[in-house]
Amino acid sequence: MLPRVSSTAAVLLTLAHHLTALHPDPGINDGLPTSLQTCLGATGAEMVYPTDTEYTNLTLPDNSNYHPTPQAIVIPKSTQEVAATVRCVSAEQGQVTLSPRGGGHGYAAYSFSGQVVIDSSQMTDIVLNEPAQEVTVQMGQTLGALALTIGRAGYALPHGTCPGVGIAGHSLGGGWGYTSRQWGWLVDRLVSLELVDVAGSIHTLNATSNTTDPDLWWAIRGAGSNNFGIVTSFTYRMEPAPTAITNYNIDFATHSDCIQALLTLQDLGSQPDGLPTSLGGELIITGGNTAPDAYCTFTGQYFGSPSSYNTTIQRFLGPLSQQSIHPQSTTSPSFTDWVSALTDLMGPLDAPSIPQPYYAQSLLDSGSPNYTTTTASTILTTVQPAGPAAHISFDLNGPSSATNQPPLNDVGPMSFVHRNSLFLAQIYAADFPGFDDPGRQDALDKIWAISDAVRSADPEGEWHAYQNYIDPDLDNWGQMYYGENLEKLKEVKERVDPNHVLDFPQGLGRA
Repeated sequence: MLPRVSSTAAVLLTLAHHLTALHPDPGINDGLPTSLQTCLGATGAEMVYPTDTEYTNLTLPDNSNYHPTPQAIVIPKSTQEVAATVRCVSAEQGQVTLSPRGGGHGYAAYSFSGQVVIDSSQMTDIVLNEPAQEVTVQMGQTLGALALTIGRAGYALPHGTCPGVGIAGHSLGGGWGYTSRQWGWLVDRLVSLELVDVAGSIHTLNATSNTTDPDLWWAIRGAGSNNFGIVTSFTYRMEPAPTAITNYNIDFATHSDCIQALLTLQDLGSQPDGLPTSLGGELIITGGNTAPDAYCTFTGQYFGSPSSYNTTIQRFLGPLSQQSIHPQSTTSPSFTDWVSALTDLMGPLDAPSIPQPYYAQSLLDSGSPNYTTTTASTILTTVQPAGPAAHISFDLNGPSSATNQPPLNDVGPMSFVHRNSLFLAQIYAADFPGFDDPGRQDALDKIWAISDAVRSADPEGEWHAYQNYIDPDLDNWGQMYYGENLEKLKEVKERVDPNHVLDFPQGLGRA
């Protein structure tokens, strides 16, 4: 069962993480050693320090409740400049820490944990290899720009729906999206990585290279964010872009209707022939419901003709109709162009992210969450006091046979452990009180109440948490993110980064 931090401990942990974000490791002098500054200045990369005018804009995290103060921002233009930067910091023997920043969407601003931060915003090249049906992308690129580029060329990848998310963290920690039941998670599409190790050497990691470290190739796909080295480019195996797509939204009006919607999804999602993998979706229950607003929405994406969508969705709606449950409203626009379908789903694919204050938790079941009418009702009831800025989404992932194995059979095993869950549940609250706000603890308690209600469906079950929805208040986070692979991952970490040059509050060096 997922342990909960006690109220007192939660306050202390929250304060600790807040202070970590404001001031990196205590005991380190303000400002970097002169020798390190000289070394960094010789890398060829642009350097930005706290006294520079650009510093403020470069240290704005996606979660505006955090106010990080790294001691230097390095902006490289090439892998070679990344490698030179790593060599400079590593020469300090762990007395100075380093972290890379990709899209900047880390929920707790951990990409700013290092005293030196590598800002990857100038490394965004995308190179298509159409004969191999592969694409190589530099570390600073975002999901929207990547989707737009490959979509125009007739290709696609599984990924999330926020265009500003960086491909680096999204890939290395999983990368769930509506197409994951059909194509796997984004981590499953990785066929090769370019890695700068902590000594500043550049390596290619894949399943077949003679220089590959098998354990590192295994570890980095699932736990690679700022743990083992800095990944400077990613090569993915693409899919031909679908030419018949339906984006759908199905609203339900009442508490009781939404209970049955969740139970029906659980039943269908558990059956090998319940819902085809061409249908991806999530059930979203929003807090603070006020009629006539929808109480919940089943939304997602379907690959196939409009007529086949109508047939498929009846597998979900039919059992509800037999209980006299009918949608409050439905929309199901169809598309023949992948970029148009993604734009309808995600908004403008080149749109920048706008920082806002938020908090999130996640839970992944062991494949059988065992929701009942009673436990589902409790979940929905606990969401409501969290208010209209909060919601829980049940992202359909099963049955396990649909996504149990990566869709590529030549990439080897990986450390990512969440593929067998029936649902990836995310609890998310926007407009969340800041660390100094007296209302923060009450807001946290409401989120924990939702989490407790989810776990109550299977109190002795093996619940996990999703490392891409990182939670600074989660106890036993190493086990929750990495499960049975934690100890081996820690061994790899100690071998490749014994001085913990790459470090953050929930890094493997602290698990």
